[in-house]
Amino acid sequence: MANELASSTSPYLRAHADNPVNWRMWSKQALAEAADRDVPVLISIGYSTCHWCHVMAHESFEDEAIAALINEHFVAIKIDREELPDIDAYYMNALQAMRGQGGWPMTIFATPEGSPFYAGTYFPPAPRGNLPAFTQVLSAVSQTWTDKRAEVAEMTQRMDRGLAEMATAVTDALPAEATAESLSADELDAAAEALLDSYDPAWGGFGTAPKFPPMMNLMQLLAAFVRLGGTTSAKESARESGRLDRLGADGHLEGELVLDCLIAVRGTFARIASGGMRDQVRGGIARYSVDRQWFVPHFEKMLYDNALYLRAAVTWAKVERALNPASKWLALAEREIADTADFLLEDMREGQRFIAALDADSLNSAGTLEEGAAYVLTPEGFAEVGDAGLLQLVDSPAGADLSGQVVAAIRIIDWLGMDDVPFDADHPAPWATAETARQRAGLREIFDRRDRPARDEKAITEWNSLAITALAEAALYSGADAVGADDRGVGSPAEPMLPDSDRWGRAAAEAWEAMHRSFGAGESGAALEVRRSFTGEVPGPGAAGLADWAQFVTAGLTIRQLGDGGEPASAEGTSGVGTASLDELASLSERMFAEFTAEGETLEVFDSLSDEILTIRSSDPVDNTVPSGRSAAAEVALLLAEAGVESSGQAASPMAEADPDSTGSLTTGRLLDLRERLLGVYRALAARAPRGCGHGLWQAERALAPVRVASRDADLRVLAARHPAVTLITASNGVPDENGRDVAVPAGAAIVCRGTECSLPVTTADELRSLLDG
Repeated sequence: MANELASSTSPYLRAHADNPVNWRMWSKQALAEAADRDVPVLISIGYSTCHWCHVMAHESFEDEAIAALINEHFVAIKIDREELPDIDAYYMNALQAMRGQGGWPMTIFATPEGSPFYAGTYFPPAPRGNLPAFTQVLSAVSQTWTDKRAEVAEMTQRMDRGLAEMATAVTDALPAEATAESLSADELDAAAEALLDSYDPAWGGFGTAPKFPPMMNLMQLLAAFVRLGGTTSAKESARESGRLDRLGADGHLEGELVLDCLIAVRGTFARIASGGMRDQVRGGIARYSVDRQWFVPHFEKMLYDNALYLRAAVTWAKVERALNPASKWLALAEREIADTADFLLEDMREGQRFIAALDADSLNSAGTLEEGAAYVLTPEGFAEVGDAGLLQLVDSPAGADLSGQVVAAIRIIDWLGMDDVPFDADHPAPWATAETARQRAGLREIFDRRDRPARDEKAITEWNSLAITALAEAALYSGADAVGADDRGVGSPAEPMLPDSDRWGRAAAEAWEAMHRSFGAGESGAALEVRRSFTGEVPGPGAAGLADWAQFVTAGLTIRQLGDGGEPASAEGTSGVGTASLDELASLSERMFAEFTAEGETLEVFDSLSDEILTIRSSDPVDNTVPSGRSAAAEVALLLAEAGVESSGQAASPMAEADPDSTGSLTTGRLLDLRERLLGVYRALAARAPRGCGHGLWQAERALAPVRVASRDADLRVLAARHPAVTLITASNGVPDENGRDVAVPAGAAIVCRGTECSLPVTTADELRSLLDG
């Protein structure tokens, strides 16, 4: 008989519905049962694509004897960390405090009040190495609960105090004056230098194995490169010496900050793009690389990783286009845009939303689950497609446990560094040759005959929004052939611009509208209610956190740029669906800041709403696998201030009318103040731990000199969308007429605003480019 998890919205929880363990979902009722029975709570936290979560499930949770032990002595609760990230974060802090490190599966033992007193990760069914058997752990915890209750109570009291202090530890570490304003240019230079200290010149990335894709750090370095004049002064000095297109080919830094920012980005992207962590057949990247070389991945594919990879590739392409629109580096950047965007649409989409993840494991030829079974090949299998093209198998000690080898494209590195290998209409990039196309098609046919990895089909608002923003930016970058005859495209300088921009933009707009509709848009008198996740049309159990709200608004602000002048696109336009009004996005943002921040001597920021069981609200500014709620909210403040909410017709909020001391509606001044105070906390992390605040530092870089382009002219808007300095494209010049409506930008013209200074209208591409380069 299935347990309670059968009715869950989580595919991960439903996979445990037939376990003999009497699993419960996270609820007050489950904890009340533990209190009534006077037993501790076993809390098991994981997610659907977690390899060791699957292992522990098969070894222990499917075992009748172990399940009987659990059912007799505990109330067992299963949690999907992606549906309830605030609960996961709370217990992860406890795990790290107790064990010094964390991970999943997470195994927590807690009182009926939810207070943790013992924690671990994976436990085997029998002693293995230095790990005790899970049955030994269960027995010891149960006996401790029965015989040493006073010690348990002392432990939980100490842990509760520690967790409460950890919730705001980073933000409490700085005095109020240090968080009142964002980082200066000198501080951002120091942060970039500190980050580059951990750069791996041989293989790209930062630190040693395992290596995770550092896309937010790369966007930070690209912004620093632009701010330091890299697209102008560095271009000229490098071009004079003939080094421009060679910089970064060997990965080694030069000792000059502006150039080193570019070299680190090029070196990291090139190694990832040519390695085995990057799927050379279907596109997309895996979760991380087991080895330093990016050869052997942990094969799960996450929506957020690929969304951030796409966004970073677009950011990189803008810089390379500004440096040399005929370069090999730009061709590689645009290859990554096209393949990643297509992967998101083909493999990560379900209906109008995006799924959460693809599993690392799939059934092999023997019918058993095996990591990488969908992706690896033996040399004999690879011989079917031949070695005439770019693709090849790579060998690494990290892949010793795999049943085959990983497909990579490492000759891209050689091609990038060869000055004597031409790149023109008659000499395409190695991935664009007929031989490589045949290889790729042959490999796809082989892999398509295999069982595909399981899909976690729940739609997470934060991750969907990241994908929407990235696809919309890819569409904006590659949306038209209108900026000059010297522009080049994917694979070969003679090819047109990326051809699928309409499809990418339409998918992004449809996904945003689907979420918008699910949150109650269009219901009479109903306020839009952002939710954390959906499975089909059924919302998950978790309330939306700050990151969900912030990424949703950012996606809406990005989608607005796709339409004709920021208005809803026509059926024949790029999106084919409506977009949110600026008033609505401003209103959502005001609600977000009201619910997740609190004014005081410093700005308090909360990542989540209070849980009905755990009352602690965390405030973690660290950008981990995704941007933190704080840095995501800072991007909202940045973009919304540039969009010009005061000219949007936004009325004063009910909060302002009810409380005369309230800050009221989100004026530009208020948004600028919020942006500064949100980013100021990164002063505590910038120089000491820059790898942990890449998105925050990227926003701080952008906040130093935001650039807004207002135009309704398609050609000028495309030019702006491809320029690395531009923060936002609008149709309005931000000036209201006597009726409060925006004054239209003159037809065929563009206005450029840098911070608080705006230009006169310009009408030619050269004039606009000159303003943007300045």
